[in-house]
Amino acid sequence: MNITGFTSLLEASYGNLPVTSSSLLNGIRIKHGDSWYLVGTACRDLGRNPHRLVNASPEDIDFQVLLKSALLMSCKNASDTICLSLGFPFIVFNQFRDGLEKLLSQKNFVIEYDSSTYIKDGEVKKKVIEIEKFEVIPELAACVIGLKKHYKIPEKNFLMISLGFGTSEMGLVTEDGLNKRTVLSIPGIVRCIQNLRDELEKDNNTGFITDHQLDEAFIKGSIILNRRTIDLVGIRKNILTAFYKEYISDTIKSKISDRDFERIEKIYVCGGGVKYVQLQESFLTEFKNFMPVEFAKDPEYLAATGYYHNALRLADSADVTSVGIDLGNSTSNICTNYGV
Repeated sequence: MNITGFTSLLEASYGNLPVTSSSLLNGIRIKHGDSWYLVGTACRDLGRNPHRLVNASPEDIDFQVLLKSALLMSCKNASDTICLSLGFPFIVFNQFRDGLEKLLSQKNFVIEYDSSTYIKDGEVKKKVIEIEKFEVIPELAACVIGLKKHYKIPEKNFLMISLGFGTSEMGLVTEDGLNKRTVLSIPGIVRCIQNLRDELEKDNNTGFITDHQLDEAFIKGSIILNRRTIDLVGIRKNILTAFYKEYISDTIKSKISDRDFERIEKIYVCGGGVKYVQLQESFLTEFKNFMPVEFAKDPEYLAATGYYHNALRLADSADVTSVGIDLGNSTSNICTNYGV
């Protein structure tokens, strides 16, 4: 199993960018319609306005460009046949599923990309991806599949919590699957970023800084504004503490009953938000001496891993590449079995 990821940023690109990156992953420049787009690291480092719509629909250019980029990175060969699984958070799943299934039903994707960003005298190349089978499933369900199939956890009843950038979700898992009564979506880490912007704008102008750029500063713990380094550690702690209380703890108290907890053996937490120690400490403090809490190994890759195992189930032949794509709002991750 192989996992590849790139930051979910894109921007329309013009002119030539000869050898600006060390590899295709770091120099993704693909064609969509009549326009070229920088994606991922190349966009972050070279773009003027790196951006990404949060929870974009399959009809949005943002979604389609990132999907093409993920398909580009899903295979090594110039052409390949794949079984694919991907999805959305529950909050938009029913709204977006039909659109994505329609998009994937075209089966053949011809992806044009510019190899001159990482190869001297490079040229425009094409990769052809044929989708033999696909399935669109909820992102939280993919996280559960990842725990059960890849990490083979022993618990049959647990609370699954995913802390994403655009959306965080939780739901009670039993032997029969996700209990729909308990599945719900709340704002993700982007709400913390919005609160950070509000706090910074008391004394600074952040108008041209995107949420993704602020997210990087939030993770790092500092930002330079007006030639002045601003320490964000204290602000970050306060924002994360309030976020946990208002959106995670209060939601659990209101939606997960004592009767539900009688069935739960453990709480599993995954998603990119796990990287914030403050959130980990908040979970451990609240559930100390009551319920064990475990943070998934490589939490940001769990959804992609689950999508991959779901795609593996669809494949009729070992010759078909199984691909799971977590087209995230912060980072897009691709899990495949090529080279295995």
